[in-house]
Amino acid sequence: MEMKMKYLFNICLLAGLFFTACKKELTTDAPTAGINLVNARSTIGDTLVFKLGDTCRFALDGYADNIAFWAGTLGNKYEYRDRAMALGVPTLSFTSTAQFGVQTNTLQVLATNKLPSRDSATVVNAAWTNITARTPLATSATAVNTGNVNLSDLVSGVNDSLFIAFKYSGVTGSTQRTWTITNYTVNNVLSDYSYNLAALANDNAYWTRYGNVWTPASARWVPTTTALTIVGGAATAPTNTSWIVSKALYVGRVSPDISTATVKNITASATTSYAYKYLAAGKYRATFVSYNVNPNESKTAVKEFNIKVIQ
Repeated sequence: MEMKMKYLFNICLLAGLFFTACKKELTTDAPTAGINLVNARSTIGDTLVFKLGDTCRFALDGYADNIAFWAGTLGNKYEYRDRAMALGVPTLSFTSTAQFGVQTNTLQVLATNKLPSRDSATVVNAAWTNITARTPLATSATAVNTGNVNLSDLVSGVNDSLFIAFKYSGVTGSTQRTWTITNYTVNNVLSDYSYNLAALANDNAYWTRYGNVWTPASARWVPTTTALTIVGGAATAPTNTSWIVSKALYVGRVSPDISTATVKNITASATTSYAYKYLAAGKYRATFVSYNVNPNESKTAVKEFNIKVIQ
């Protein structure tokens, strides 16, 4: 019995040593892809110059499993590949029409970066800033657009949120006005990029409504994917105060940039060239990222070119 136990122990030990010896993490070599821009018209320092309409031609040799190209154009800048937050200028824009009746000052546009909860008492008593004076409003059925309204004074940091509210007031005794808001957008505008934070088409389910008149339904704000509308009552209708409040808008939010093209993937054979044409004059940083990847390891090489495209 003792000999049998020793035998089994030795077998298990040898098996363990065998599997330990065989268990080896996969490794990969660094990519060896060589990339050169071969047809510049001239060179100024480290910048390669082309004329608008030229095609930039890159010669490739060596090997990489994958090669991605970033042209350095809007939305395709390698240096912004991980960027998710960057505070530019928050701007509001919308178009309004006002119909029926002659009551005045029936619409206010409000904004705040402090709204701790969404119950009616908190909303009504929040520290709203009245920005109506910044937003030209219609006085008739003729549509009026606000243009881009700067809201940067209402936020202090990249992580701030912002809420926009439309507050309607109609008074009994005369025909109340009907308001329609279209083309509503809020954008985070950076020097070379604008990120959309809000639009009617995307936000239909996220508006919150408050009011003292709920019958008929048209006496309160109605949000759709194309408009915010409130229908004023006749002269005998009760005095109506109605709010509609946006979702929280995180003013510093942006989308990370993405690569312009995949020059090669792991299933493709090696490539010897790549061509790209810039559509506008300007300065660009073109970037090729070569990488070899397996489940245990990734090795990357980056090659950059400063390119100037002139008229």
